Amino acid sequence: MRGYKSIFVFLLLLNLTGCWSRYEVQNMNYATAVGIDYINDKYTVFVQLLDFTTVAKLEGQQKEEQPPVWVGKGQGASFTEAVNDLYSTSQQRLNFGQVSAILLSERMIKENKVGEVLELINRYREIRYISWLFSTREPIEEILLATPFFRLSPKASILHNPEQNYRQRSILTPIRLKQFVLDSNEKSRTSYIPELSIRRGQWQESNKPKELLKYSGIHIYDQDNYYGRMGLEDLSGLPWLSTHTIRVPLDLFAEEKLAAVLVAEKPKFEVTPIVKLDKVFFDISLSVKAGINELHTDLTEQKLKQIARKTIEEQIRNTYQTAFNKGIDIYNLGEKLYRQHPHQWKHIATGKNQLVLNQDSLLNVDVDVNIVYSGRYKLHENSKSKK
Repeated sequence: MRGYKSIFVFLLLLNLTGCWSRYEVQNMNYATAVGIDYINDKYTVFVQLLDFTTVAKLEGQQKEEQPPVWVGKGQGASFTEAVNDLYSTSQQRLNFGQVSAILLSERMIKENKVGEVLELINRYREIRYISWLFSTREPIEEILLATPFFRLSPKASILHNPEQNYRQRSILTPIRLKQFVLDSNEKSRTSYIPELSIRRGQWQESNKPKELLKYSGIHIYDQDNYYGRMGLEDLSGLPWLSTHTIRVPLDLFAEEKLAAVLVAEKPKFEVTPIVKLDKVFFDISLSVKAGINELHTDLTEQKLKQIARKTIEEQIRNTYQTAFNKGIDIYNLGEKLYRQHPHQWKHIATGKNQLVLNQDSLLNVDVDVNIVYSGRYKLHENSKSKK
């Protein structure tokens, strides 16, 4: 009887599935970022590899050397062919399951290849839609080789972890791949890709210049149509009308001199569309809570608020006009009309980007500034401030 039981157990073991298709972790190369360029009718794919044993940093320990960053380049008539070119020299299996950033060149965006590339990326089931999406006008390999402070892994840079920087200075909202896909396929909504560049000379490490990543603008792309680029200097109004904004610095000037520096947090706004004679106008109501970081001139609280209101309204209007001249609805104002009055939107919308705006569509911009924190400065409503 005991022999029969042994045979029965042995037969059961034969039916159990093993892990024959699994690969050992040490036998894989893990891609952490993918860059894509399009030159002379060919795709160039860049892949950033990291050694994950060097990514974690134990508390109290300083790395003696910069963790190695490998960047490979493959070329081909298609995205897949370019990746296969990389496979030819990849000494081990290349895994895309850890990709957290996708970088597109300006050339590729202008060639309207974004939709085609996203479709091809979708076939790589390992690449997830929570990856961050960026663009650049600089050589892609230089962006992928840039490393942050203290010999940390590139995983600590803006490319892989943009949220930390955004919490402190909410100028340009980082975009995940899934959000870009949703926005670019949504009627009346403008989608954009943040642009990264390299800042040289601002920081030094032991008297040696350090190259670091920074935001430099956006590329506006919607439903396979490229509308243009806007530099960071043209986007000062964008944070005020974004639901994601956390913290925005605000420089105030009086008589062309810096008078104060405020820090605003989580602005709240409402947009009201108004249709008159087949034209649409928008009223914007914005409320901002701010604290005073610096005060260089004796100003009353009332005067500070007045300057702040005027400055914010000018930033909003200047960004609107710059974008409108490029045929771009930078604030997604048309979406407000589309959601509330879809029939009127359909009647007014024109062009490939279904624009509903005109030169004077931004009607009233009502800004309310509430100074909730004055720091070490004592403000008075109708008299000069004193330290």
